[in-house]
Amino acid sequence: MSEKIDYGRFAERLRRVMPRWGDRDRMAPEEFAEHLADTGPRWDLLRVFQEEWGYEPPGGEPAWPRWSESEHEAYVRRLRAEWTGEEEDAFARCDLTLPVPAALDEWWDLPFNSFTYRPRLYWTNPEWPPTVRPDPSGYGVSDGLPPDSPFVAPDDDHRVCVFKAEYQYCNEWGYLAAEAGLPDPRVLVSSEDGWVVQAGSISEFFLQLAVMRLPAHFGWTVRLYEAEPGVVDRVRRDFPELGLLPWRELGSRAVVHGAPDALIYLDDGGYADFSFLVHARTRTALEEVARTLGVDWSDEIESPPADEPESPDEAEPAGPEPLSLRAGQADAGARWTVEDVSDRPLSSLEPEPPARLTGAGRPAGLTVWVTDPDADVAAGDQAGGLHLWPAARPDGSPEPEGTAAPLSRTAHDAPVTAIACRRFDGLGATVVSGDSTGVVNLWLPDDGDWGPAGIGRHGGTVIALSAECLETGPAIAAAWSTGTVRLWDVGSGLDATLTLGSGIETIALNPEGTLTVGGATGTATVRLDTERLWPRRALTELVHRFEWERLDGARGPAPEIPDQILAAASADAETAAAALAGLRAVLYDGGTVFPVTVAAAPYLALLAADPDNRVRGPLLSLLLEIARAVPGPVGEGEDAVPWAEHARSTVEECLPVVSDLLDDADPGVREAAERLLSEFPGQEPDSFR
Repeated sequence: MSEKIDYGRFAERLRRVMPRWGDRDRMAPEEFAEHLADTGPRWDLLRVFQEEWGYEPPGGEPAWPRWSESEHEAYVRRLRAEWTGEEEDAFARCDLTLPVPAALDEWWDLPFNSFTYRPRLYWTNPEWPPTVRPDPSGYGVSDGLPPDSPFVAPDDDHRVCVFKAEYQYCNEWGYLAAEAGLPDPRVLVSSEDGWVVQAGSISEFFLQLAVMRLPAHFGWTVRLYEAEPGVVDRVRRDFPELGLLPWRELGSRAVVHGAPDALIYLDDGGYADFSFLVHARTRTALEEVARTLGVDWSDEIESPPADEPESPDEAEPAGPEPLSLRAGQADAGARWTVEDVSDRPLSSLEPEPPARLTGAGRPAGLTVWVTDPDADVAAGDQAGGLHLWPAARPDGSPEPEGTAAPLSRTAHDAPVTAIACRRFDGLGATVVSGDSTGVVNLWLPDDGDWGPAGIGRHGGTVIALSAECLETGPAIAAAWSTGTVRLWDVGSGLDATLTLGSGIETIALNPEGTLTVGGATGTATVRLDTERLWPRRALTELVHRFEWERLDGARGPAPEIPDQILAAASADAETAAAALAGLRAVLYDGGTVFPVTVAAAPYLALLAADPDNRVRGPLLSLLLEIARAVPGPVGEGEDAVPWAEHARSTVEECLPVVSDLLDDADPGVREAAERLLSEFPGQEPDSFR
């Protein structure tokens, strides 16, 4: 690497070249258009950033020319042609009367364009020509702008022109059709909040995309599911943001902070695979960030994937890796323990296709298949499609042999490499699939045809999947070629990642709570501790059973309550305290309580009863304040609802739980429990025991 680069000053570099939308109202339209058209310095910043992280243009012809079509789109178009017997108009999704912004044209032609030359660094699909939303063909997943959108005037064009999509089309990026005539317009992203601004210009968007993708390939890396207490606050204090808007993709909201030769990614959305990421140009830079934050990451540091051979097939053929697990082995958190290891090979249970897949109606290019215990047959294909042959009709009657056509859905943008299928009570047929890019999808055809939708992603190829009903309910297991195994509790949506090492080619979840893993070199039985794997499983399931958005709090509807309750259960004291402060602001306002307070009070008592909770005393104090609440004001013409009485009655019903805390080891908890119990003098503590 060259000289050290302080990305803490990256915002200054950004401000010098990117469009100044705040000045638009102070400029004549022609002057602002000229300002937007000055893209040269912006592309130069992209080029320099790529070089700083080690990207070198390979020369020659691009791997993804401008007029290419994604495998996903080609597959869907081919299916439609088969169903309708008509070829789809290639430009049906476009409005060719709209101009294409100059910056988008320029990006395609950049000689240093790291996407067009190495698209596998990005895992996104371009749309060329840009396609409009709403999509006339129905292929695009996003809508146009709502009538009251703040981005356009009521009489302006409310469409969005999409030019990029997340590789499963879960998110799409585009510019306003109303701004298509601008040289370098703003970029919006489709999200769970509708269309929101992602970048101040097309050129800024492609720089931001490079920031989100290239350091992961070229840099040294630390990935943490949850940072140590206080580390996130120290990052925000010591390392400035890059000056880019939060990156919205797959439910995450990643904010990037700059350090010398390093970038730190914090996810505020809660849906990223890792909520805390650091990529650095050198190992030394990564270690310096750790020292500044007062942590030791020596066991977490990963070397750059760019340093690994790109063509392992050229190396000498190697035999299967040995199974690295040993009897008695366990992880530090005691989430799993190896009960038994043998040299007995573990192979796929279904090497030959079932009878339903051997007829003339068999879909082309099948790569994997499975028959579940209820005789459903599921398969995946080379183009990323999924197919299900149900054993029974929706009414439960048997499906006559040879008469059922498969249910087929587009699920992946890469070949399907693993599949599992199982029927669960309440869910029906449950199909789990994985592909060569590390994506895991879930499809529930009987549950309103939900999905297929992504539930996980990891580096490497998905090599094995399993679905089973444990004592805790339906669960899913996935294994990647890297030795990583992830387990999901379907009911709560919680997951846990295990590092089980080499030699794993096949996995099988068992109803008694074990996981069988292995391959050609041996088999191991791993005992799972589900309470430690998913420590907040019961609370998560319980809290999401309530329709919180229908209940008002101090600031109106309170859909945020479930997340705040779960955050108050965090092992991080600062996170728990912040969540409790948020709960207090919604549940209790100056002596007044609300409908949502009545529903939330039992959860506060459950949290206080958890010996591992970090804010038990304050939780009990909040319950005491709720019990002492006074009736709130009643609007003219409204009926008075005794929410204060309801809240007090609910707290009283929680007293048996509180009474158990009188013998707690924490004196602060004992004192808070005594104060709360004394609020109900007619109740004897011993009566609760």
